[in-house]
Amino acid sequence: MDLKKQYTDFIKSKSLDLGFMSCGISKSGFLASEADRFESWLKNNYHGKMSYMERNFDKRLDTTKLVEGSKSVISLTYNYFP
Repeated sequence: MDLKKQYTDFIKSKSLDLGFMSCGISKSGFLASEADRFESWLKNNYHGKMSYMERNFDKRLDTTKLVEGSKSVISLTYNYFP
């Protein structure tokens, strides 16, 4: 098994051990196909009271601007309803 696969399996396994519902790992980079849709989503106020979503538009579309040199994004889900 290659090292990348070992790290991926470890991260996903550990996230479940920590109580997260799911874990996904994707490549870091610019989301060109999502830019117009995200801008429209914000203009339509679909983000509700989450005003922080309006900040750092460029970084939300390009994760390499958020963390310089990043190669991957780890996304976790957690159900906080009882």
